[in-house]
Amino acid sequence: GFDSVANVGISNGWIVRITTAPITGDETIDATGHVVAPGFIDLEQHGQTPWGFKVNLRDGVTTQMDFEVGALNIAEWYARREGKSQANFGTTVGHEYARMRVHDGMKLEGPDVSMPAMFAHRAEAQEDGVNGWSVTKSTVYQMNTITRTLDEGLREGAIGIGNLGGYAQKGITTYELLEVQRAAARWGRLTCSHHRFHPNASPPTEGPMGANELLVNAMLLDAPLMIHHNNDYGWWEIEEKMQFARAKGYNVWSTWYPWDAGSGNVGADIVQPGIWEEKMGYKTEETIYDPAGDRYLTRDEVVRLGKENPGMPIIAFSPPRQQWMKEWIKVPNFVIAGDGMPPVDSEGKLLSWDSPYEDYAGHPRTSGTHARVLRVAREEVVPQMLTLSQLSYWSAKHLGDTGLKAMQVRGRIQEGMVADITIFDPETVTEHATYKAGANGLPSTGIPHVLVNGTIVVKDAKVLPGVY
Repeated sequence: GFDSVANVGISNGWIVRITTAPITGDETIDATGHVVAPGFIDLEQHGQTPWGFKVNLRDGVTTQMDFEVGALNIAEWYARREGKSQANFGTTVGHEYARMRVHDGMKLEGPDVSMPAMFAHRAEAQEDGVNGWSVTKSTVYQMNTITRTLDEGLREGAIGIGNLGGYAQKGITTYELLEVQRAAARWGRLTCSHHRFHPNASPPTEGPMGANELLVNAMLLDAPLMIHHNNDYGWWEIEEKMQFARAKGYNVWSTWYPWDAGSGNVGADIVQPGIWEEKMGYKTEETIYDPAGDRYLTRDEVVRLGKENPGMPIIAFSPPRQQWMKEWIKVPNFVIAGDGMPPVDSEGKLLSWDSPYEDYAGHPRTSGTHARVLRVAREEVVPQMLTLSQLSYWSAKHLGDTGLKAMQVRGRIQEGMVADITIFDPETVTEHATYKAGANGLPSTGIPHVLVNGTIVVKDAKVLPGVY
């Protein structure tokens, strides 16, 4: 809540002085007319590659986690990124991946069992015509094997467990989900979930039902819980229940992002007509968009491509979101998580650090989410302190309350805190990424300087190469 015109002194990565008196240092940033804010914390970034870090730094994000898909082989995953990343990073251990090992017989070895390889792994799982991880129920023995994998990931330092129940509605039983949350609870860590019925709008599988089972488990286990992208039908009910639970002392919260479309792979059951049209009531031809081809797909194309090229990225529009966005931006403890997608070009190839921003073919949420939040909040005259809390503080607070020490010293501009700092112009900051081909990855503007652990990584709106 600190709000004043002051000088900020940084030494060895820490904020050591906040004062109205003049101070000097080896290097000075003139932030006149700008907001000096805690670095933005994003708990759902699937594009933790050099280009992904780069475009998100332009958007003010100093901590880029993947708490939804997660990873396997956690120690190797961290070692691969240590000293080679331009922002803070972290992951959960992935429930979906643990199920792939058991139900699809996939070995999934090495340091890169995570996004951006997830869609390729899903395609491999489907080669025999069955998404075992998605549709197969676990025996008790299989459930124990799955939770043993999750427990090992937590032992190696995963921050929690990532669960994609919405993509495995038929396979994950309620008891398996309880066991997954219990595995995380044993370590005092959180479960992060794309819940079972997100974003269904029709009883008896309406969206809040999926959140209910997660909340009941979390409260019975007294365990932390984060629900991903609560952007759709029933969000109001889920948020109200979250508030009830927090009032009783439970550490639970959820996330949102400011776009009227989601994204995934065309082979996912959730975008196939049986669910997308029949359960959710959407018309495929008006909502399922191919960013590489810059066009909407027909129902028949979605079915065919779901079999022939299941890993192909698509954008899925959810029209009601536009009217709800002005409400989300006012809700306390409702934090921003961009759900940024793997940075690929129109041919599906991963972008390198120096690839042009125009080459990205995917959802614009990868590039412009945080500046877009600041712009919308400015236009709606939302108190800036609330917006900054959605972008940074509440994520740090909830994660810090799980015992994660790194987050107990982030998300605040205070003496004694880590100098993760985003400097932006409150009058001009805005996104430029759109759904139009060639503009999907355009960087945000109005964020001239970003510091990670006290090191300048973005200077005069340019990401500095070779700074890790």
